[in-house]
Amino acid sequence: MIDRLIQAHCASRSLCVFLIVALTCAFAQTNASAQVPTHPDAKSPLPANPYMKHNNAWRWDIRAQVLMRGGVNTYYEPGQPRTGESERTKTITWPMLDLEVVFPVIRSGGFYWSPNKEVEVSIRAGDFERTPKREQMYTKDSGAEYTRWESDIKAEINQIHLIHESHIVVADTVFNERKARNLAWPDLWKEGADRYLTPVVDSVGKEPAADAAETVKTLLDFWVDNKDPKAIPELDLVKFLTGKVIEHVKVSTPPAEFSNRGGNRLSAVAFVGGTTWSGFVVRSAEVIAREPSGSKHDLATLLTAVLRSAGVPARTVACVNDKEDDVLQKLVSLVEFAMYDPDLDLTFWVPIDVDKLRLNGRRSSQYKQAWNYFGTHDELHDYIPIAYYFHPPASYRAFDLPAFYGVQSSSPLPEYVIQSILIDPMVSPVTGP
Repeated sequence: MIDRLIQAHCASRSLCVFLIVALTCAFAQTNASAQVPTHPDAKSPLPANPYMKHNNAWRWDIRAQVLMRGGVNTYYEPGQPRTGESERTKTITWPMLDLEVVFPVIRSGGFYWSPNKEVEVSIRAGDFERTPKREQMYTKDSGAEYTRWESDIKAEINQIHLIHESHIVVADTVFNERKARNLAWPDLWKEGADRYLTPVVDSVGKEPAADAAETVKTLLDFWVDNKDPKAIPELDLVKFLTGKVIEHVKVSTPPAEFSNRGGNRLSAVAFVGGTTWSGFVVRSAEVIAREPSGSKHDLATLLTAVLRSAGVPARTVACVNDKEDDVLQKLVSLVEFAMYDPDLDLTFWVPIDVDKLRLNGRRSSQYKQAWNYFGTHDELHDYIPIAYYFHPPASYRAFDLPAFYGVQSSSPLPEYVIQSILIDPMVSPVTGP
């Protein structure tokens, strides 16, 4: 099947590598209903929380696949006319001495928790299958988790296939906003939350600019009239800044690109049972602050950065929305921010669906009103969290647009790579009590 899909002819001596990242998310099902509320994993392990209640928990299996495959060189027999009869193709291979692949892992947050004991993975390079060495790694600033897989395959190969399987439970939320508004700013954020205070949110494949944090802070200072943002309750500040970001960013750019868009992408690539992208359209926070027009992912990225600059721990959560029919809109970006109750010694995360708030016309002047999709959200059971970042640490490489994964090797990686990303929900029954 794949062979038929990648019969793209490159110019002589050019290199064409085909990369598929498939995130296949399947929800658990019993004979009685489409969900499994009685499944052991569906019971929240999160601490008792008087501010946030969880309803309608759904268990999902996440199967992520990364496939890198060599394309073909086209050439003609010497001395022969350039016709179909004299045309020849040769599959491109490259030497592989070692390989590192990183892929994100999410454990728990405001509306989800993971029953993962260990993430399962397998790697096949060409005709060789190896059980890779597994290692947990964390981003430098926030400590967001990735799994690092290292393989010792040494061969001349033309494809690499990674399968990454994990599990997560998601639930709808009911937020007690009136009660949470009385929580004061903590003197110090607890370990875990304090990791999410660095203003520059997403490397998008390169180190952030030296003035990135200052650019975000300049925008924040303008919005709060150069006053201390902690002079008002945390919840009021977060809602006010959410409205300001909605007013600031004009969402006009598609949040993803199909694999057949752009000059250097394969054309007419189709997959049965899913839709492919070449990646997700997202920029670094300081760029969005200066150039406030972009995708809905940019909207969430900027809000996360502004909240961090104001001293609020926050993170962007990239999710697959299983109920979204528009394939370009299927990946959504939420924002979570942390609050703290000193009497309970409790840190909890509150989800914000900033794009739905934008579509509902929410603005900064309305921050005292109750907002649906701010904390309270009755559609989150269909939102499967994938990552806190669109790109792993900048030392790891992806190709074209950010796409969650990253690779490293002591062997030279191909320079010209075409990547396609497949995200396709499918039912996967499980047994439960």
